[in-house]
Amino acid sequence: MMMNLTSGTLIPDGRFAGLLITLAALLLTATASSSAKPNPFAKSIQLAPSFLYYLDRSPESIASEVKVNGYGCVRLVVTRDSTADPQLVAAFHREGLAVWYTTFANGVYSTGDLPTGWESWRMKLKNDGHTAGSFTYLCLNNPQYRKWKKKQVVATLKRIPFDAFEMAEPFLPAFPGPESPLYGCLCHTCQSAFRNMYPGEPDIPNFTDEKDPNFYTRNRKLYEKWVEFRVKAVLSFQNDIVNGPGGVRKSCPNVKVATWGIADAIPNAVQTIREWEAIDGALIATTVRPDLYVIQTDWPDWFDPKLPAEYPLQYKPFVDAIRSSGSKVPILMQADIGSRENSRRGRKWMQKCEAAAKEAGMIGITAYEYHLSIDMYESPPSLVDASGAGDTITLTFDKRLDASKACDLRNYTVEPGRALAAEVDGNLVKLKVEGRPATVRARNLSDDPTRRFFKGHPASVMAREAVGRVKWE
Repeated sequence: MMMNLTSGTLIPDGRFAGLLITLAALLLTATASSSAKPNPFAKSIQLAPSFLYYLDRSPESIASEVKVNGYGCVRLVVTRDSTADPQLVAAFHREGLAVWYTTFANGVYSTGDLPTGWESWRMKLKNDGHTAGSFTYLCLNNPQYRKWKKKQVVATLKRIPFDAFEMAEPFLPAFPGPESPLYGCLCHTCQSAFRNMYPGEPDIPNFTDEKDPNFYTRNRKLYEKWVEFRVKAVLSFQNDIVNGPGGVRKSCPNVKVATWGIADAIPNAVQTIREWEAIDGALIATTVRPDLYVIQTDWPDWFDPKLPAEYPLQYKPFVDAIRSSGSKVPILMQADIGSRENSRRGRKWMQKCEAAAKEAGMIGITAYEYHLSIDMYESPPSLVDASGAGDTITLTFDKRLDASKACDLRNYTVEPGRALAAEVDGNLVKLKVEGRPATVRARNLSDDPTRRFFKGHPASVMAREAVGRVKWE
């Protein structure tokens, strides 16, 4: 052998050269494969692990199910940071999936993690309330809430190795603007912050008394200042959490970041949503400089049971507004596929929706939420994989099974040999067998309708026997 004087490495010669080069190439390939990181920009789906569908099963079964349904990334909706499960994130990573930590900006579904005195952080809405259903709104202008939120987010990212972070719903409520009883925030913190921004104005606009000279439709100049104030509040909150002192980028520099906006298919949509919900996508993209921008579908659109799959084309003005600012940030659209019973959507709808999103200039879609899809109600379980190790064959299905049927040995045949016992874990069946069967057959299995969000729909049963070739280790 001789020395390569430029690299300091040995160059093989003679009859061993070819063999050594081949072995080196194989080693490099194996190393590159083992060190490949999950891609946070892969095809994704939102998943909220607090739903009944995900309880009483292992993290491994949840992760395997999401993977076999074609996803390379999951956006984990965390409603309470203290209950976020590092084992679930680890299971997704073992399956090669990237995991986003998705938290809410403008409030919480659970107040369990909030400190004593948090009540002073609440938004004040036009109806003098603070909540919408089970959601408690918190004021984006409140410095104590902002400080707590930043600390909470960073602590969660340091405790659990998420690949990426995003704050959903950073907007101020609500559609359709001041006419909504949920319009806000009108709290004392916001009033004080508005006066600090505009020292010449004694107060914020009035939104309840049409006779007041400062009613928002009468004093337009005051109202326009209020609109700008709200936009800056949303921007400042996001920018501080992401880029501020002790924020995500400085504390967790390897974590990708997404910021969210919101959209509606309405006339003059970009300016109207800026006015009503304080979202200026171009300003957010150029100021916060996220790795990804997510356009959320607003409720008037996803509520529509006849919403066409091509509706992302109507969101193109939001894309164009961001691009006109000079930002080249990738843009993703978030859809809803089943939060209302009459608005459930499935794979075919989502495929058309994604194609339309790409046509509108986005990289694709994600959706809330994985198990809410209408396919969960209409499609029977399908056998995807059969893998053998030791005396056990693991059957992987594309959805959660009814455990009582899946444990019944009469529903399986192995050839050659026989099945001795069956253990069920969500979408996984562990068949203990004798011998080393080459083929496994499964029949009469169904999903579990008691685990669905909407009840009263019959189980989806396999229409025909499934046959799987067993891959043995």
